Amino acid sequence: MRLNPKEDDTQSRFLRLYTAHEATLHSYVRRLVYSREDTLDVMQKIAVVLWKKFDQLKEDQDFRKWSFAVARFEVLAWRRDLAREREKFVLSSDTIELMAGEMDQQAEQLDLQQEAILQHCLKKLTETEMYQKKSDTSTLAEEFNKSITGFYQWIYRIRQNLAKCAQNLSTSI
Repeated sequence: MRLNPKEDDTQSRFLRLYTAHEATLHSYVRRLVYSREDTLDVMQKIAVVLWKKFDQLKEDQDFRKWSFAVARFEVLAWRRDLAREREKFVLSSDTIELMAGEMDQQAEQLDLQQEAILQHCLKKLTETEMYQKKSDTSTLAEEFNKSITGFYQWIYRIRQNLAKCAQNLSTSI
């Protein structure tokens, strides 16, 4: 069955956003849930809920915050279900809420810190390295007098330098 173009765009958008934030979301849930197995179960439920409620997301840049809120409710539901079983030790809802709130604040601070580090490192690039004209790879390689392979290597070195700069700054903070 083929999706119509609008559904296909929505699915692609969701997958792009979910995969971009999945590791952070998993880390968030892992800190609130005891075992890896339970974390994976909760993550599956979160993914389903996120997809079902994806039309409620207003802006793509809000995906992380929105997905964390959904995750918080799913962790609380998981905790409630475990408490009914009384076979496992579980944290209280208040404790989970407190921990989740602190992690939300830390995540926002980390986002701001990472943005500042990236901006600092971008300022260190030369004008040539900051080239922003939108062209295809072969055109850009030609403009910089490089083979396509040489162009990719050059871009790779720029990325490595940015990563090294960001790493150095983040370890000094």
